[in-house]
Amino acid sequence: MIRMTDAKVVAGELRSRYEHARAVTLMGRTMQKALFGGRPDEVVFWALVYAHYCGGDLSPTVDKQIDAFGPSILRDLLDPDPPK
Repeated sequence: MIRMTDAKVVAGELRSRYEHARAVTLMGRTMQKALFGGRPDEVVFWALVYAHYCGGDLSPTVDKQIDAFGPSILRDLLDPDPPK
């Protein structure tokens, strides 16, 4: 289960603790390890972290794409319902 809140928190921590180049490198390396390690849920988590790191909230288009992973992603309780 992937929690959107966790992705936002990790993105915020990366933004506050590291310079941009270092944060992006860390996210990329971690995502690559998950990808080649056969852990798709971690790949999706780090992709969400990266999206939140780069732009804050996700666009409606990205929200629609995330709906494909619906059962695996727990959305924030404070967020409005995802687009249908």
